[in-house]
Amino acid sequence: MTHYRLDIAKLGDLDALASVALESGEASWHADTFYPSCRGDSNEIAFVQREQDHIVGYAVMAKEYDVGALYSLAVLPAHRGHGLARSLLGEGLNWLKSRGLTRCLLEVRVTNVPAIALYESIGFARDGIRKNYYPTPGAPRADALLMSLEMNKL
Repeated sequence: MTHYRLDIAKLGDLDALASVALESGEASWHADTFYPSCRGDSNEIAFVQREQDHIVGYAVMAKEYDVGALYSLAVLPAHRGHGLARSLLGEGLNWLKSRGLTRCLLEVRVTNVPAIALYESIGFARDGIRKNYYPTPGAPRADALLMSLEMNKL
């Protein structure tokens, strides 16, 4: 049985985070993109799931004024289906609540059906569409579904 460990990302994890992002289809997230969430900034954090010493998933959360935001959530394809994304997101939502926030926002590709199902199962509501939001190499830009969660209802 595989054992995973939830942890907070550190600066030494930047390259591993970028690798997980790339393998998970988040080509716009590079090592420097993760820097603010790994340096101990009080307004942004990255939670990671580790299998032994290898990062297999992450969630980047941020406090934006009076609301929280999920910036990115990814789990390596070989580790999906074990509840890692749900665990990462749950930890991130708890972190937002500990900062006095009651609302979390996110955007997700309209074609990412598994992610949308996860978010809706937690209680996120569909708020609208942001047209042509995501760059897609060699193809037209993809639309984003805007979602929000009122955390005081959890």
